[in-house]
Amino acid sequence: MKHTILSACVAMLLAACHTNSNVSEGVIPAPEETAIFACNDHELEQAYTWARKMALSYAHDGVDDPVGPWYEAALPQREAFCMRDVSHQSVGAQILGLSAHNYNMFHRFAENISEAKDWCTYWEINRYNQPAPADYLNDKEFWYNLNANFDVMQACLKMYEWTGNQSYLNDSTFTYFYEKSVSDYLTRWQLEPERIMERPPYLNQPSPMDMRNDFHTCRGLPSYVENFRGLTLGVDLLAALQAGWRAYAEMALIRGEQEKAAHANRQADAYRQILDGQWWSEANQYYQTFWTVEGKFYRGEGIPSILKFNATDKVERMRACVTDILSKPDWNVENLSAFPALFYRLGYPQQALRILKQLPKEDRAAYPEVSYGIVEGVACGVMGLMPSATDSSLTTCAHLEADTLQATLKGVPLWDGSVTVTHQGWHATTLTNQTGRDLEWIARFVAPVAQVTCNGKSYTPAPVSLISGEQLYEVRIALPQGATLTAEAELLPSAGK
Repeated sequence: MKHTILSACVAMLLAACHTNSNVSEGVIPAPEETAIFACNDHELEQAYTWARKMALSYAHDGVDDPVGPWYEAALPQREAFCMRDVSHQSVGAQILGLSAHNYNMFHRFAENISEAKDWCTYWEINRYNQPAPADYLNDKEFWYNLNANFDVMQACLKMYEWTGNQSYLNDSTFTYFYEKSVSDYLTRWQLEPERIMERPPYLNQPSPMDMRNDFHTCRGLPSYVENFRGLTLGVDLLAALQAGWRAYAEMALIRGEQEKAAHANRQADAYRQILDGQWWSEANQYYQTFWTVEGKFYRGEGIPSILKFNATDKVERMRACVTDILSKPDWNVENLSAFPALFYRLGYPQQALRILKQLPKEDRAAYPEVSYGIVEGVACGVMGLMPSATDSSLTTCAHLEADTLQATLKGVPLWDGSVTVTHQGWHATTLTNQTGRDLEWIARFVAPVAQVTCNGKSYTPAPVSLISGEQLYEVRIALPQGATLTAEAELLPSAGK
């Protein structure tokens, strides 16, 4: 009976999409129809429904707020958004239809970069379009984590791939922020590859410096870890630098700036060489996480950033990082919120699903990053959505626990419209394209597949290996604007996972 009811719901969702299937431009869903998830894994569906409602409760249209459209991305009750949290919540926000909020908040960060702040911007901005008093007194006394500029850069590239908004690439406010971040900011804070391991714990501090004043000692923290004294470099900052340069390179390539892209990739490679050459402990089979003023390594938080930012390309070491993460039982919700999307991407679906269902029950579940992380975990993990405005492509993959499960995500904002995706277990996926452009559909399957049939054509799948060793199978299908297609896979007998 449950199977029949869900199938009827799926049919209704798809029928709603077919109503507009002949239009020549993208279809933007109404807010109440944006990113609606249905699944016969009811605990998963409930987790998503809770997260969607919670996340949207943090969103503000900006009508009465000088800052413009924004959502809460900081400690609750601050009525503010910080660079780290916005960077980490932005994909979930985009999925929920908050693209204008994302653009406005990233633009606010970019427009406030200045030499007076040593090429920092405001770490946290409130609804009044002012730096949050909890983190800022004046341009010489404020709180700032040095990861932030590069975290914002990689997030802005993601926003371009989801929205197709060229302003992320070409708007002068953004490009000024990017250029200063990879030049003067690096120099001012001694973050260049050739100097980063020799940097002191404090730079560009007010004079006289008061070691009891957080706005002095935390003006330029070299990590998102904020409670480790004597730290001169965290592995998360090293990973973020690499990710920022990669994003800078990709944006340059999209603009046709080949030489700039090549230089940026060389810089990213330099940080990767430092990580793999100096931070990996062969004896212990793990990465160190803290480098201190004593010239010693210590262990603490930071390992997830290596995976999140693809800071190493060594598969065995990436697997060791996953083992490292799973061996620690007490991650805070800021880290836990990112794990579902991360673990699905790396090929650890059981761990991802467990955390997805656990997050709404956490003591700090009201922290905004939690709900946005669940939304991203379901859309990009369970449903496998991965868009590229650059290539006009969209990847889907059913990371469902069993072939008997079904799931639909309706009205996901993408480019100039939206998509709806339905997975019938591991064996069939239906995609409706209302994005405003023809797209290349990269349909992936988690079970061994002999062939895939779509629209009367047969496709031979190509294997794709994940970090875990799990093998996916993908085909590429042309999906015109306004069309709905179903890709059906002939599963091999070994597909009973």
